[in-house]
Amino acid sequence: MWVFNMIDKKTNQKFHISLGIIGIIFVVIFTLQNTEVVSISFLFWKLEMSRVIMIMAVLIIGFILGYVFSGMRKK
Repeated sequence: MWVFNMIDKKTNQKFHISLGIIGIIFVVIFTLQNTEVVSISFLFWKLEMSRVIMIMAVLIIGFILGYVFSGMRKK
């Protein structure tokens, strides 16, 4: 019985590795296609940066805010 359990773990691990590689390929393609410089204005600040950096920064800020607010709701 333990042999089937080991096969399932190896198959599951290979699946996760394959999914990770596909995700990395998508991120590289996304990065290569979004290299233009964009201008961002907010209140009194004006900033120019690469579009992909802006998108990744907004994504990370969204993850952090979601984590913080979900933790506050559980208490």
